Amino acid sequence: MRTPQYWLAELDRYDNPTLIDGSHSSPEGVQQAAYLITHMGLGKPNRRFAVAKVELSECIPSDRNVNQEAVRICASMVDEAKRIQCSPSS
Repeated sequence: MRTPQYWLAELDRYDNPTLIDGSHSSPEGVQQAAYLITHMGLGKPNRRFAVAKVELSECIPSDRNVNQEAVRICASMVDEAKRIQCSPSS
């Protein structure tokens, strides 16, 4: 797992980022990607970009503080929806 990674992030009007373009090994690679995307006319004009530094670590799912009864109810609803979707039409 390569970390940190640098990504080109497109910012929305609230400065929320959406990672685009794929990971780079340096901020310079991100800046070059932003230049290329802008000057090649890709996407909408006047996009706002930022460099995002992403730190990766392994995700280990945990049930700590999870409402198990709610999980069981939701899982049964998902199972029922799948059953209905897969049943032959009448």
